[in-house]
Amino acid sequence: MNFLKRLKAFFNPQQQVATAQLPMGPDYQPIARRRPILLPSPTRQAYLPISSHHQPSIHVQPDSFVIVFYFTETGERLAKPQIISGVRGQAFKFTVHQFDDYYISRIENYHGYFVYPRAIIQLIYAQQPAAPVIVFHFDENHHLLTPPEYLVGQLGQHYETHFLDSQLYRVQHVTTNQVGHFSEQTQIVTYSYRPRVIRWANRYLTGFVRLTMPVTSYREPGKAALAQQLPTNTIWRVYQKVQTTDRQTWYDLGGQWIATDHTERVEYYQQPKQQVIAAPLFQQAAVIPGSRRAVVDFIPQRSLRTWTQPYGDAANYLQHGQIVNIIHGLILSNNSVWYELEDHTWLEEHYLRLLSAGHDFTSPIKRLQ
Repeated sequence: MNFLKRLKAFFNPQQQVATAQLPMGPDYQPIARRRPILLPSPTRQAYLPISSHHQPSIHVQPDSFVIVFYFTETGERLAKPQIISGVRGQAFKFTVHQFDDYYISRIENYHGYFVYPRAIIQLIYAQQPAAPVIVFHFDENHHLLTPPEYLVGQLGQHYETHFLDSQLYRVQHVTTNQVGHFSEQTQIVTYSYRPRVIRWANRYLTGFVRLTMPVTSYREPGKAALAQQLPTNTIWRVYQKVQTTDRQTWYDLGGQWIATDHTERVEYYQQPKQQVIAAPLFQQAAVIPGSRRAVVDFIPQRSLRTWTQPYGDAANYLQHGQIVNIIHGLILSNNSVWYELEDHTWLEEHYLRLLSAGHDFTSPIKRLQ
């Protein structure tokens, strides 16, 4: 029987089944059967299968395909799909592309082995969040006309800002980044506005004017008057000159406005120099007469500065542990005690340790009236 079975198999070979095995694990599943490669027999009347122990390296036709797509969260395709082919049960790797301003937010249907005849893997990319764009709307005095606007978007996304539609103000100036793209850095867009009532303005003036009579001042040209008038013959610095739609000219005196009717230009004016008032010294309350020796008590291996007078200017340096001679002492009105040294510099009592030997203060402390 064995001989007959072999003879039958020789002339009528059945296509043997080879099953590829996945790594044994909890998710193990049998792999579909595939046909082996057949070669002609020596008699040329039948075909014999090639066994793996006769030829270990066999080219096997791929029977499984995986298509990898690269999409944004809005469905935009970022790159061409990658097509990977192989034999079911075989491991594979796919390319993870990196795109500017994007990061991988999720991977759909991820797997690392060929399992199905056809499979799709989707890499979904999200845009990097960008820094905000802040829009300010200022008047000529740098006062906000509206609260700041905050624009948000994704990196590289286009943004566009707009001026205010106001019946009282018109745009005078805007920064160059009024239109642009969101980036990693916060961007500031500034709109400057001028009241529509002003026809023209000369800014950044440096002259002075003298008032020929008492003049009423205003917070803004033509608006409500301020309570007090500016006196005659006073001289004022002018920062800008404007003309309103009613042909009236105004001077900006720095926070207040006056009409130019009762003023005259000053060709040269020397502003008085501000006098620097020295801080008053503490008054002497008592004198400590007599002389004595003391040792400088500060920080080891550190020097200490003396002064020309109590709370005066810096003078010399003394080393910690140095012995000095005291001429006399003073008690000031703030109850601080200072000693004058033999070089006529002064040092506060906290930094001196009086020596008991030698000369003591024999005279009583004299209180000053």
